[in-house]
Amino acid sequence: MTADSFPRTTAALKAALAEVGIHPKRQHGQHFLTDVQAVDAIARDADLQPGDVAIEVGTGPGLLTHVLCESGADVVSFDIDPEIQDFAKGLRTWPERVRFELLDVLASKTRLAVGFAASFAERPAPPGRLQLISNLPYNAGTSILLGVLGLPRPPDRIVVMVQEEVGETMLAPAGTSASGVPSVAVGRTATGRILRRFGPQVFWPRPKVRSVVLELVPHQPSPLGLEEHAPFGTFVTTVFTRRRKVLPTALRTAVPGLRAEEARAALARQGLAPTIRAEAVPPETFLALWRDLVR
Repeated sequence: MTADSFPRTTAALKAALAEVGIHPKRQHGQHFLTDVQAVDAIARDADLQPGDVAIEVGTGPGLLTHVLCESGADVVSFDIDPEIQDFAKGLRTWPERVRFELLDVLASKTRLAVGFAASFAERPAPPGRLQLISNLPYNAGTSILLGVLGLPRPPDRIVVMVQEEVGETMLAPAGTSASGVPSVAVGRTATGRILRRFGPQVFWPRPKVRSVVLELVPHQPSPLGLEEHAPFGTFVTTVFTRRRKVLPTALRTAVPGLRAEEARAALARQGLAPTIRAEAVPPETFLALWRDLVR
């Protein structure tokens, strides 16, 4: 089949799926993005050019993959489901610059699969950019994004559709109730903003939540060294398990053997009051605290 014959309407995609008996699978958290206007909007936001490389997580029925391909960029599309990926591969003749990979991109909830992580190691020749452009699975979006931001060399840009709550939590400023591990991780490693908002109607089946297109631009170079990502993440996660406690108490949980007076002194060196709580601490101050107490 040619690119021109690709089913670019919700009705046409549903009919093509029904013809081969494929339905969204709950165990994979599948909500297929079938609205062409939403897909085209994501592609405009990505602004891919020939010479760029786009990495996609979640091939699904291939509508976004098709639009990314039409930009002239190289595309690497990952999916966990062989049935839906084979369906997408059969909808048109794909050029050689589009590659499909059957793989669960997460080795665990906190670790990327080796094959997926390796796809970010090869960079296009300048001025080409490497971007992560995806409609991320709802049940794995946070884990994937935090894993990608923790890579030795993350992509130049990330433009992804995620659950609205996930996007807002990742961008939550210090001092708000939504501030937590994701917002500290994102705030310390990238600059982010919400580009668009979509209702459930752009998906099949319709989820019970709204979605956003989230842009993240990783800091280059990363303020965290290669060996710092994991221990810093553990430190922040442990501190936030005691988020209702004042920070000196939470720090003593995160740093075994730390005395109360040492915790208060560390806060004073960062200009923080001893009554402050974790959610009020800016991401860069968290990093300074960790380096002060642990390194």
